[in-house]
Order: sequence, then structure tokens, then C-alpha cells
Amino acid sequence: MKKIYLLLLVLITCLLSCNRKNDDHEISTIILDENSVTAFAEHIEQSLLNGDPELLNKAFDRDYLKSIIRDNSIVNSSLDADFGQEYFDDNFHLGNELCQYIDNGGDVKFVRYYIDNENNAYHIVFRSYHDFILNFYDFQVDTLQDEIVIKDGFVYNTACLFSDNIRENVLLNVLYRTNPEGVTKVLGDLKMLTDEGKAKEAMIELKAHKEELKNLSVYWQFYIVNLFKTSDKYNFIEELDSLRNQGVDERMLLLHKLMFQLNEGRVEANESTINELINHTGDDPIYLLFFGKTLSNAHRYEEAATCYETASEYLPPLWDLWHGTLECYHHLGEKEKFEECLAKGKDNYGMSDDELEEVKAQLLR
Repeated sequence: MKKIYLLLLVLITCLLSCNRKNDDHEISTIILDENSVTAFAEHIEQSLLNGDPELLNKAFDRDYLKSIIRDNSIVNSSLDADFGQEYFDDNFHLGNELCQYIDNGGDVKFVRYYIDNENNAYHIVFRSYHDFILNFYDFQVDTLQDEIVIKDGFVYNTACLFSDNIRENVLLNVLYRTNPEGVTKVLGDLKMLTDEGKAKEAMIELKAHKEELKNLSVYWQFYIVNLFKTSDKYNFIEELDSLRNQGVDERMLLLHKLMFQLNEGRVEANESTINELINHTGDDPIYLLFFGKTLSNAHRYEEAATCYETASEYLPPLWDLWHGTLECYHHLGEKEKFEECLAKGKDNYGMSDDELEEVKAQLLR
């Protein structure tokens, strides 16, 4: 009896120990604070700069995001089929996209950590840049067991949540598969008109189909592109501002304002727009590049050169920054600075003497 009692005691002790271990595993050991969240973001940034997309691709809480988008009945039913799951999985290649930007001379940067005190939520903001195309990703993070994960986030150039993007992408792919003559045909026609530069015809179609398409982010992207092409340049900003009343998020509108004012050389207006963006994104030296280009387009080359020179201290050797600096030195007649800057093309971009001479000849025309 004593042996049986001792054996039972050992078994009970082992079971209790195992249960404690399981309970400990289910409770996250990660504490969300500035140090842990910033380290998570910096790790993602470094992996992207090293050409590894997978850390970001796998950082999303896919089960949570899938549960959110099931509120749409068409999406919900499709997720139980192989094709719906494939459409869902296709949304998690952001890391590959950002690595491609970097490979093609762009840049990605973690720019801000903050806490949304109202919702007790931790956020990290990333910026992408390529060919004067600027975008920001404001991700909300949380813990899942023993890891920090991305729960959701706001994407500036689509003016909606990451989960909304996923829902929309799955929905449109399913509709294209099951009802190709419906909404997806209208969107296809709009894309064709936009690509062909038929902005007036596109605007007619956009207004005719507004009620059925206005809840799609892609609708407003088409709308703004064609609005720009059909608007008087003196009224474009006012028309852009009016879209706030139709529910378009201000952050996307600010990005469009930034580019319009840059191209028009509207220095003071663009400075104001940049300051508004900084309130959302946090400060980022990339804004020096955009402001420098605005100054250059306003023919204020000395100020632009100073702006570019400051930006080069904080940014990687972006082609646009290098080329913009060369343009300023050329217009200012700064021959020595021009040649010094031109020579950097060898180290920064591996350019040959002939290629540098070609760049120089283009600028001197």
C-alpha cells in the first residue's frame, strides 16, 4: 500500500508540474513597452535592409485578421475554399514588396513608436520610398503567446486599415471569379480608361458608379488620379479637401497634396503639408528630400541644395537625392561641388566614367 501511495503521489506531482508548465507557456512573457516594441520594429527594418522579407511577412497575426474579414459573407464563405485561402495568403508579401523597393534604389525606415492611450494600443510606423512615391504603414502591435505580432494597421496610400485591404482584395478576387460582369468589370473599365489617359471618360464612369463602389479604397484611388487630370490646378487642392466630407481619410489626402505642391513648386504650402504629415508619421529625413525638390521646382536652388545636403547626412545615397543635388549645383554654377558630387556616382551606384559623363551631359543640356 505504501508503494502504491508513493507511486500515486509521484504521478500527481508530475501532472501538476506539467500543467504549470503549460499554463506558463500560454501566458506571454513579453511585456509591451517602448524598449520591446522598438526592438521588434528595428529588427524588421534591419531584416528588410538585409534583403530578408520573411520576418515582416510572418509578423502578422493571420488568425486574428482572418476573423475580422469574415464579417463579409462572400469573403467568409470563400475562406473555407482553397481559392479563398489563396487570395487571403496573397496579402502577406509586404516584406517582398519593400525589399524590391530597396533593391531598386528606394528605402524603408522605421520612423515612429507611439501609444494610442485612448485604446491602450502600441503602434509602430514604417515608411517606404521609391521614385518619389511615399507611403507609411501605421501598425498596431500586441503579444501572441511569447511573440510580438502585428494585429492590424493603417496604410496611408489606400486610406484604410490593413484588414480592410485584405477583405477588399479577397472580395474582388472572388467576385472576379464568380461574377466577372459585375463590380470587377466596372473596375477593369476604369483602370483601362485611367491607363489610357481618358480622364474625362473615367470621371463620368466614377460618378455614375459611385454608390456601388464608394466603399472600396480602389475607387478613391482612381477618383483622385482622374480628378487631378481633369481639375484646374488652382482648384485641385480645394477639390481634394472636399473629399474629407465623403469619408476619405486625411492622411492619404496629405500625401496627394505633398506631390501636387512639390510638382507645382508651392514651397510655403508644401511646408505646411509636411508639418501636418509629421504630426501623424513622426519626423523623417525623407521630408527634406521632398521639400528640397519643391524648392528646386520653384527655382530656389541655393535653398534646395542646402536641404539636399542636410538630407544626405541622414538618408542612404538615394539616386533622386544625388541627382537633385547635381541639378542644384549645375544651376548655381558650383562647378567644383558638381564634380565632387558627380564622382560619388562611382561609389554609390557603381557607375562607369561613361555613365557619369552621360548624366553630366543630360544636366548641361
